[in-house]
Amino acid sequence: LFSFGSTVQVSHMPEKHRKTLIGAFRKLKQKVLWKSEMEMSDLPANVKLSKWLPQQDVLAHKNIKAFVTHGGLGSVTEAVYHGVPLVAIPLFADQYLNVQKAVAAGYAETIEFSNITEDSLVGVINRVTREKK
Repeated sequence: LFSFGSTVQVSHMPEKHRKTLIGAFRKLKQKVLWKSEMEMSDLPANVKLSKWLPQQDVLAHKNIKAFVTHGGLGSVTEAVYHGVPLVAIPLFADQYLNVQKAVAAGYAETIEFSNITEDSLVGVINRVTREKK
């Protein structure tokens, strides 16, 4: 699952970052559910886009392996409740502290959005989905 919550709009994201995310998702074996308000025509076959997702239900699904999130408190709390590890990309406000605590507790790895590359994101997602922490 990939979601930056309700306050971060994909349409406001720099195009280079959007393309980096798409390139990284293209390299994954897993299917990706991406919550986005914006339609995209350049998505790989393994990515399903939705303007809205029932996040609690998705996180509760037995096939969810990781949650790529901005690290908002609601998202972190829901992921912890459902036992889903996080790939956290904090963007502002409380997200940095939430992510720092999640990493320290061992249920998240983090990556800086400003330095994100296809390979760095794929590497973190693969570690989080394979390791039994």
